[in-house]
Amino acid sequence: MDTAFVEIRESRADPLRLDELTVRLYRDLADRDLRVRRPMGAAPEGAKSGAVAALGALVVALGASPVVAAFAEGVFAWLAARPDRTIKVTRGADSIEISDPSPEQEQQLIEWLTRHPETRDELS
Repeated sequence: MDTAFVEIRESRADPLRLDELTVRLYRDLADRDLRVRRPMGAAPEGAKSGAVAALGALVVALGASPVVAAFAEGVFAWLAARPDRTIKVTRGADSIEISDPSPEQEQQLIEWLTRHPETRDELS
C-alpha cells in the first residue's frame, strides 16, 4: 500500500499547538476511515524515552480513488478552519504544498495523488 507523508504548519504555532493540530487532523482523517499514524521522531536530548511522535507529521495509507478523495476532503476541511495553516503532502520524491484551500486546489490535489505512479499501479 502506498503512503503519503503529511506535514502541517500554522503560523506562530508553538510545539504544544502543533501537537494539538496534528491530533485534530489525525482524528479528522481517521473519522473518514483512513489508515493514519503518527511517525516517530527523536526524543529531545535528556529525555528518558528514545522516541516520540513527530510534531506536525502524519503518515496516511492511500490506495484507490475513493480513499484519495476522502483524504483530500479531510485535508481541505482541516485547512479551511484557519487561514494561516499550510499542509505539505509528500509521496516518494514528489511533494505538493497547499495553504489556500479552494475547490480547484482540492481537485488538483486529487489529480496529483491519482497521477502518482504508486496509485496508478494500484488502480490498474
